[in-house]
Amino acid sequence: VGYLGVFWGLKLAGHRIELWEPGLFGLVSGGTLILILGGTAYKSAQLRQGGRAVAESLGGRPVLPDTGDFRERQLLNVVEEMAIASGTPVPLVYVMDEETGINAFAAGTDPSNAVIGVTRGCLELLSRSELQGVVAHEFSHIRNGDMRLNMRLIGFIYGILILMIVGRILLESMRYTRVGKKDSGASAMLVILLIGLVFLLVGAVGGFFARLIQAAVSRQREFLADASAVQFTRDTGGLTGALKKIGGWQVRSRMRNPQCSAVSHIFFAEGSLFRWGLATHPPLRERIHALQPNSSDISFDSVSLPDVELAGQGTGSLAGVSQFAPAPESEPPREGSNEQRSGQTEEPHRMTEERQQSLNAAEVVSNLGEDLGQLEAGQRIRDGIDPLWLNAARGSREAQVLVLSMLLSGDSNLREEQISGLRKGMGSEYSERVSEWQQVMESLHSAEKIALVDLCIPTLRRLSRAEYDRLASTLDWVAGVDGKIDLFEFMLNHVLTRHLHGHFGQVSRADVGPVERMGGLFSAGNVLVSVMASLERDEVDARRAFNSAVIGCDSYESWEPSFLPEGELEPRMLTAALAEFEEAPPMAKKTMLQMCCLAAAEDGILTNAETELLRAIADAIGVGIPPFVWNTQLGKS
Repeated sequence: VGYLGVFWGLKLAGHRIELWEPGLFGLVSGGTLILILGGTAYKSAQLRQGGRAVAESLGGRPVLPDTGDFRERQLLNVVEEMAIASGTPVPLVYVMDEETGINAFAAGTDPSNAVIGVTRGCLELLSRSELQGVVAHEFSHIRNGDMRLNMRLIGFIYGILILMIVGRILLESMRYTRVGKKDSGASAMLVILLIGLVFLLVGAVGGFFARLIQAAVSRQREFLADASAVQFTRDTGGLTGALKKIGGWQVRSRMRNPQCSAVSHIFFAEGSLFRWGLATHPPLRERIHALQPNSSDISFDSVSLPDVELAGQGTGSLAGVSQFAPAPESEPPREGSNEQRSGQTEEPHRMTEERQQSLNAAEVVSNLGEDLGQLEAGQRIRDGIDPLWLNAARGSREAQVLVLSMLLSGDSNLREEQISGLRKGMGSEYSERVSEWQQVMESLHSAEKIALVDLCIPTLRRLSRAEYDRLASTLDWVAGVDGKIDLFEFMLNHVLTRHLHGHFGQVSRADVGPVERMGGLFSAGNVLVSVMASLERDEVDARRAFNSAVIGCDSYESWEPSFLPEGELEPRMLTAALAEFEEAPPMAKKTMLQMCCLAAAEDGILTNAETELLRAIADAIGVGIPPFVWNTQLGKS
């Protein structure tokens, strides 16, 4: 089409040209291909910033962790509970204030740079349970790997639509160009006009096929995300209630931002007004019927702002967070919570480092990433953390104090050396607070520590580059005072590095030299399983745990496993092995985590240290581990 348009443009301009000109065809085809690939490359480079690039292009406003708005606080609480329950880092949250339709999205290239975005209509019209259903739907996209596919699709679609953009620019330029009757440039302007029309036409055709691709990719994944969300929350009513409110709301789920057409496949519900028969999402009634097969007559009642019921409405804004004395949260207790049953706030549940949970190895493996009904566990973990620490995780300075206090040594002499160094570098008030909080941190269960680290990440992303560089160097110094790095220090540094370095424009991928020279995934697997088996075991028991993991998992039939004694393992080898599996196929990642679980639970006991290492391995390779240990522990408490 482009070639024919250029041919007739040159013909009308008086050029003597044959219908078939290989050179002209190559020029037109090459130019079109360069435009498409250039547009795709430009957009893909822009999207490397992660989900925040998409959120900001749609007019999103980041919700601050210490927000005083009740609805925003409720949204953050829901997102935090989902993140803890799914074993993924807490994503940044954005609100699109100008969008009154009920809609939401998840965007990002991987969980470390993911964002959750909701419209103002979603925030104001949905109850807490309905909001949970929508957020769980978006977390399903994060867990299922849909985000990366969606981001690639955005870049590809932009490359197609750029033809329309170029055509429009060419036509617009004609409005400001005047050509006289005897001007020899009139023929050239005619050619430009025809080329602009051709680009516009080809871009429109490309846009149609782009919409077709969006619809083909998105529709079935929406059904899957709905089912996963219900399994995650164990509540059908929340998600179906949100879908019914979309049907009854006058604006429904429509998005007004013109950028939405290129990203319509990432939304919770159909965002376009004109679909031309190519909806990217299934009809609302089909989605509701899939969740409630016995429902015969599905109706949408009219929704208006006065009809919206929000739990705790009228409680007023939240108290601000002071520099070092965070105020307790003011969101009312949820229905069925401990506070609501007793009528008063109970002393937060505490679990000591000495407590362990007996687990059958088969149970551990069966729960690995499959049982998505973890929301209650996530809520209980979050509710069990003292409000002091929850609010500290939302203040930029307090969050730094929090993570530093977790790294202080249990040895009094080393701890004094660390505090002395902090006093010189950051002041006495800062170092004293770190020391004070460290004494309490020692009594926290590792699952609570891991949850707190996850909650700190969105806050630490708000630091300036200079502040983050200082924090990173301080963390390295504190962890290295004793000349060695223990397991929790490794886990904490790795989580922070993985999820913050990329945000601040730094390279976080480790040098994979040692593992590559040893033979790729198989050698990396030897390292990871050996580290897991050697944790808190002597060499005899470690070999038994390693062999148990190999026997219990037969996915790698061609793999010749080789146990590496603790003396041969180095931190750099572990970091390199994690980097190797970060790029591995999903099934290889799952198999490796299963083997690590089998090695850890070989003796029927899963200790806090083993929990920390499992979480570090899962986080490093981009897989979330639900808090399966807490399901039974907190159920008894």
